[in-house]
Amino acid sequence: MKKKAWKPKQKRSDAPTLTGTPPLGYLNSCYCPKCGRHLFSYYDADVSPDRKDGYRFHIAGNWNYCSECGTLLDLDVWKERQETAADEEIQWEE
Repeated sequence: MKKKAWKPKQKRSDAPTLTGTPPLGYLNSCYCPKCGRHLFSYYDADVSPDRKDGYRFHIAGNWNYCSECGTLLDLDVWKERQETAADEEIQWEE
C-alpha cells in the first residue's frame, strides 16, 4: 500500500514587503500538516518566472519528509524542474 503525500499548510503574510527591486511581495510560509513544524518560507517575487537576475526559489529534489514527524510531503510545486531534451524543441540540421 502506497503512503499518501500531504500538501503543506500555507500561511500568507497580512501585508506585502515593499523592499527590493522588484518588491518582494507577500511572505508565504509552509508548515507540516501533521505536526505544524515550519518547513520553509518564500516571497512572491522569489517564485516569479520573470525575475531579471535569473533566481527562482526551489527546494532540494530529494526532500520528501518532515524532519520532525516523518510525514510524507508533496513538495513537487517547489522543486527545481530539470529540463530535458524532450522538453525543448529539437533542431535538426539539414
